Amino acid sequence: MRRQFCHTYTARYDEGDCYGHLTPSAFLRYMQDIAALDAEDIQLPGDGYWIIKRTVIDFAAPVQMHTRLEMQTYGMGFTRITAQRGYEARISTASHDQPVIAARSLWVYVDKRGRPARMPEGTAAIWLPEGPVAPSPEAPFPPAPQDTPETTTYSVRFSDTDLMQHMNNAAYVEVLDNAAWEIYIRAGITPETAILTAQQYDIEYLESARLGETLEIKTWFDEFPAAGHTFTRYQQVMRGDLVLARARSRWLWHTAENAAQL
Repeated sequence: MRRQFCHTYTARYDEGDCYGHLTPSAFLRYMQDIAALDAEDIQLPGDGYWIIKRTVIDFAAPVQMHTRLEMQTYGMGFTRITAQRGYEARISTASHDQPVIAARSLWVYVDKRGRPARMPEGTAAIWLPEGPVAPSPEAPFPPAPQDTPETTTYSVRFSDTDLMQHMNNAAYVEVLDNAAWEIYIRAGITPETAILTAQQYDIEYLESARLGETLEIKTWFDEFPAAGHTFTRYQQVMRGDLVLARARSRWLWHTAENAAQL
């Protein structure tokens, strides 16, 4: 039987957006935290570090502030240098057993210099004692749209960085969402006129951003947001001509009728 590690989180006031919903970046921090707690619980050997390469999150519904979430994480697959984790979060008071948020992430094991390294012997067997399984393949990222993107800029702050002295994975998502809201506001879309909720977030990290660097955020839409419709947002985080991260997220603009049900 595969190992599972469980932990309880309560969505705090400061983890919610202006609608009172848990933000995607806050849930990414839960994912990061429970993975670290799991590794600490088993006293994982080795002196390397884990960094996230790609994360996919599916949101079945918005999570309100102060909601108690029962969360679990487990190993899905391993190679010599990567580990794929699964995550499921359930509302503790829900009458059904379906997760309100489900996710998976591909982690890369690196040495103290940040270079990929082989995991300590026996690491995969801790989570998958019945034998190794390869990570589930993800669909290739689509190429960037050919039309001209909307652009914003951002300077990496001290609070964006982590122990590896680079921009934390959750901070990228905050930057992407804030960049998108700059574009919405230019178009006359405000929190008073639109309730936008995430349905899926897929983000791939390619290079590291460092403290003080100026980044350019490029954003495209398959169809520009409209009331009552879903839309897909494509984004890239750039440093000069280098793509540091790219993301594809799907959102729903709720109408006044269904907003009352959230």
